[in-house]
Amino acid sequence: MFNIAVLISGSGSNLQAIIDAVENGIIKNAKVALVISNKDGAYGLERAEKHGIKNLVISGQNTAALLEVLQTHKINGIVLAGYLSILPPEAVGEYNGKIINIHPALLPMFGGKGFYGIKVHQAVLASGATQTGATAHLVDCGIDTGAILVRGIVAVQTGDTPEILQKRVLEVEHKVLVHAVKAMVEGRSNDLIKQPVTLEERFN
Repeated sequence: MFNIAVLISGSGSNLQAIIDAVENGIIKNAKVALVISNKDGAYGLERAEKHGIKNLVISGQNTAALLEVLQTHKINGIVLAGYLSILPPEAVGEYNGKIINIHPALLPMFGGKGFYGIKVHQAVLASGATQTGATAHLVDCGIDTGAILVRGIVAVQTGDTPEILQKRVLEVEHKVLVHAVKAMVEGRSNDLIKQPVTLEERFN
């Protein structure tokens, strides 16, 4: 059994997508064994509770506590699903090649320091880009610099606001992330690194 830890900071809709994919058999031989938030009161913790998943709050700076709980729960892979903290280098090293992040843009565009949440979509619209999307990538010690695994494309439409675009991109994030997590569980991440997948469907 592949034990997944999902790290969150907010509502946890990407967490829910992973839970649903595991429960529906899309991701096989795996379970979400642990949910960690760096913020008290994050709704994602309630989602975990509803599914009987161990959940707790740990500061993103408390490296020792984070590593201890990951090891205690025999975690095989980590998913950063809207986790608004930088994972400590010790954790990145311990789980090298086994940490996936989901980013709400088509990396390497609109990635790096300061590009998170609604700010990403504001920047996309300000740039005049005609398309955006979501990217699942491996995590290294940089910010949004790890190897790309899966991307999904979303067309920017006339009249889009950052909030409208964010909602449409979020739907694609769920699909992209599940695709990447499934590959990690099945040991196919290296195949995606060599040839990243852009989901065939264009999400508009």
